[in-house]
Amino acid sequence: MNLELKLIKLFVAIVVLFGAFSASAQVAPEKYWIQFTDKANTPFSVDTPLAYLSQRAIDRRVAQNIPIIIQDLPVNPNYITGIQQAANVTVLISSKWLNGIAIQTTDTFGLTQILALPYVDSANSKKVVLTGESFSDKMEVSGKIYENESSFDEVGEGLNYGLATGQNKMLSIDYIHDLGYTGDGMVIAVLDAGFRGLDTSFILQNLFTNNQILGTWDFVLNQPVDYSNHSSHGTFVMNCMGANLPGKYVGTAPDAQYWLLRTEDAPTEYVIEEYNWVAGAEFADSAGADVFNTSLGYTTFSDSTMDHSYADMDGNTTVITRGADIAASKGILVVNSAGNSGAGEWYYIGAPADGDSVLAIGAVRSDSSVANFSSRGPSVDGRVKPNVMAMGQDVPMPWNPDSTIWINGTSFSGPILAGAAACFWQSRSMGSNMDVFHAIEQSAHFASNPNDSMGFGIPNFKFAYFLITGIEDVKSKGFSVQAYPNPTTGYVYLPFVERGEVFITDIAGRTFVQNQNAQIMDGTLAVDLSSFKTGIYFIQLVSTSGSQIFRVMKE
Repeated sequence: MNLELKLIKLFVAIVVLFGAFSASAQVAPEKYWIQFTDKANTPFSVDTPLAYLSQRAIDRRVAQNIPIIIQDLPVNPNYITGIQQAANVTVLISSKWLNGIAIQTTDTFGLTQILALPYVDSANSKKVVLTGESFSDKMEVSGKIYENESSFDEVGEGLNYGLATGQNKMLSIDYIHDLGYTGDGMVIAVLDAGFRGLDTSFILQNLFTNNQILGTWDFVLNQPVDYSNHSSHGTFVMNCMGANLPGKYVGTAPDAQYWLLRTEDAPTEYVIEEYNWVAGAEFADSAGADVFNTSLGYTTFSDSTMDHSYADMDGNTTVITRGADIAASKGILVVNSAGNSGAGEWYYIGAPADGDSVLAIGAVRSDSSVANFSSRGPSVDGRVKPNVMAMGQDVPMPWNPDSTIWINGTSFSGPILAGAAACFWQSRSMGSNMDVFHAIEQSAHFASNPNDSMGFGIPNFKFAYFLITGIEDVKSKGFSVQAYPNPTTGYVYLPFVERGEVFITDIAGRTFVQNQNAQIMDGTLAVDLSSFKTGIYFIQLVSTSGSQIFRVMKE
């Protein structure tokens, strides 16, 4: 049995929810979360990680200097055996990050026996039977917009995005694509409500032709994903990233590889999906995913006694947010939709978008203004949320070869951004997930003055690339001399080639011709930034010999 199959066996579906251990009304078969006290005497060891992590997952940790710790070890199998011997139970899943298991049973006497076991934390074991709400049922879809339309202008040097042109160019991801970074070698795990019709989608056939689907798993039913059943929400999500039909629709990461994981049971909406998500995240981590995309989130539930509150949006309280931050600590870039509650009573971001290491994505219209449904920030402890924005209102989606629909939701701004982030990370693959996270934030158009509606704003991946590299020679690849001093309080000196135009662009994307600020001094070009505000600027020198762009910090 190969490691991927072993991982699928190890991380099976979970069906869990908050609640009193013995007193809540039964709205589903009896399910309980059993919390263990430790991982003592486990047969697993941090010294032999290939027993529970793929080589790719290990390599990700090594590349980012992340140690393998006890948290990475699976739940002690002897503890699970002890639970099974104490009561007539079905073990639904085990979670190494949470160090517990979900069980299903009607053996009430056996539950008493379980709670008495020395390695069971009875105070934190609980009955988990509640219903909840996710973003998957909030996708807004309108009717046909285009008929028999498939001809669109070529974008950039290499890709014809078709209908996806606007949403992709809004992020300047075409610049990254034109450099040759289209997701090849990157792995994205998609945790969603279902992928109905994905295998027959005419714009996603590249995923099968090129073996870009690494595998699937349904954590609700404990089986491979059924493309003929359940929600089609994840298929729309995949269009935003993985589609590659030039001239019709090309997503933001057309050459990435994908894990498709169903963690959300949309028809029943049990809050067990928070635990399902952690299970899926653990699996995706072990399989070696680089980026997560999740267009799900949790706020209030059908049983109001179990509701999350805005006070819970502190990055530390909900199960799913704790799991998301743990995933980020393993070197994964966790991208999550901010939510669709901005025009409703809840209003704020949901979980796990509140996580301090979760890149929460809000939605904007094609004119870059915030969509009214996009959930707002900040987190309850005052952190900027959402982090950044992408197009999420009137996102065009091919319905069939002859017609296209518009769809709305942060469910789609999230994957548009996640795919772009994967390609950006590919361009600087040795950087950490949090380097990528912060570069995306700092490239956005409100970076100098973030707000509660749009966070840091709409990222510009061209600027993000400059932020990471420091210098980009657009035409003469041998150019390597840095601007100095950098940071500067006044003049910055650049290598002088020949007279040309000098452009200075700020982090918000505003560009000014600044020839009057530049003068030749001792074989270098001196640019005066003394009148500029503190911040990051890009100085571009354009002449007949080529173009060079320098990133400069003005103090």
